[in-house]
Amino acid sequence: MWKRWGICLLAALLVLLTIPAAKAGPAAGSIVAGYYPSWAESQGWPVEKLRTEGLTQINYAFASIEDGRVTVTERDRTKLRALVGLKGPEIILSAGGWDGSAGFSDAAASPASRERFAQSCLDLILELGLNGVDLDWEYPVSGGAAGVTHRPQDKQNFTLLLKAIREKLDCQSLQDGKRYRLTIAGGAGTGYLNCIEPKAVSELVDHIFLMAYDFSGPWDSRTGHNAPLDGADAAITAWIRQGVPAEKLVLGIPLYGYIFQGASGLNQPFSSAKSVPYDVLKRDYLPVLQKKQDAAAQVPYLTGGGQFITYDDPESAAAKGALARKRGLGGVGFWELSQDRAGELVQAALTEGVFYDVPPDAWYADAVTSLSAAGIMQGVGGGRFAPERTVTRGQLSAILHRIAGRPSASGTPFTDIAPDAYCAEAAAWAEERGILQGYADGTFRPNQPVSRQQFAAALHRYAAGEGWDNGRRASLRGFPDEGQVSEYAREPLRWALGAGIMQGRSDGRLDPNGSATRAQTAVLLCRFLEMKDEIAHK
Repeated sequence: MWKRWGICLLAALLVLLTIPAAKAGPAAGSIVAGYYPSWAESQGWPVEKLRTEGLTQINYAFASIEDGRVTVTERDRTKLRALVGLKGPEIILSAGGWDGSAGFSDAAASPASRERFAQSCLDLILELGLNGVDLDWEYPVSGGAAGVTHRPQDKQNFTLLLKAIREKLDCQSLQDGKRYRLTIAGGAGTGYLNCIEPKAVSELVDHIFLMAYDFSGPWDSRTGHNAPLDGADAAITAWIRQGVPAEKLVLGIPLYGYIFQGASGLNQPFSSAKSVPYDVLKRDYLPVLQKKQDAAAQVPYLTGGGQFITYDDPESAAAKGALARKRGLGGVGFWELSQDRAGELVQAALTEGVFYDVPPDAWYADAVTSLSAAGIMQGVGGGRFAPERTVTRGQLSAILHRIAGRPSASGTPFTDIAPDAYCAEAAAWAEERGILQGYADGTFRPNQPVSRQQFAAALHRYAAGEGWDNGRRASLRGFPDEGQVSEYAREPLRWALGAGIMQGRSDGRLDPNGSATRAQTAVLLCRFLEMKDEIAHK
């Protein structure tokens, strides 16, 4: 045994010369890890339905710990082989979890038990063609589900257990030239950090999945947010202060929330509580409850019917992704993927400077990027641009108001626009300038869709007031639907066509009453601004 141990130690030393050291870590923001649970298939979401866009790593949860070894069932083996067959992400076997951590303390207690555990990890990795192992020990020293064994020595033994696994994986890497990953899931609270050796652990693992959620839940006496952004930020700071490099941390984002019954707001007593997947929440609760936003925590919540629901939406998930990038973390991760089957929150968290629903090769992508960078067109929240949505009167007035430099406006406010609405001043300005006028009943109707001919008329009026007219006009006679053009829009459409701002549809129609989508609006606005620049430089 000691001879084999010595050979492994020598191999572990030699492998450092041939493959990147674990502590070097990935480039900041490169990891996107998602947990796929063993029970997802029984809930109607087999591996074949799993969306892998953007994921670099899938953690299969969970392997069991039996007789000091990591074990999986035959059904697990089938699903793991299916995961390995997916293209793209690495497949990691995660051991433990809330209900499966009872055997960790015994497995870590002695050199012999650590050797047995580490060897079982390697055996399963090689048998199933996996890329590594993830330990979700909940928790060393204290805490966790009923029946979990604890020892004061867990603090040091956890490090020793990871060291044993690291040496096994590095020995194997020396033999086959492959890099095998070792990761852990770690708690967000300082209590967890006091029960492990954070810096020593970080030097052995490829990354730490920071469980930045469950800040409040059914175990509390009062309602609170599941995953407030300030809580995640504080957790990151706490780990870094323990000597853990930021690039070794992967920010865990929940794809679920909590429903508190018998409460109508934040920090209130409640009668019962349970978790709810984002998909269920979106389907059953969002349509009927009142949505509010906590500006400080940067998360939404729902109230109504004697319920308080804390959760994450695309906007808050995007904020967490931005936090991970701002703090220079190794990436982001998600618990767990079956709760967001369309990948809405996952994709929102990955948004970085662009909108995740605007493909880079889309015909309108350059226009959206340019206008977004200039602050002229904005997203609709959660990292989305919603390119197929129809532009409304309120949105068009706000866009043109931004192009004009947001000048102040006076006059009587519209009865259907709140004073603090995003388009309140823009609508008043558009009315004063005659660009978009209100109705006789005192309304502006900001949510009314804008047609193509209305869009052309608004641009024409704005351009006329600024002196942006290159004098070019086109005839409407070549379009089969010329007769559908309203009289007020005939000159604006001739101007828009002549200036190259607007074109006919692919079927040869002008389609004056058709909707103007946000994607089309972005392209038309870019052409409009190009015309303006052309005139300015003459």
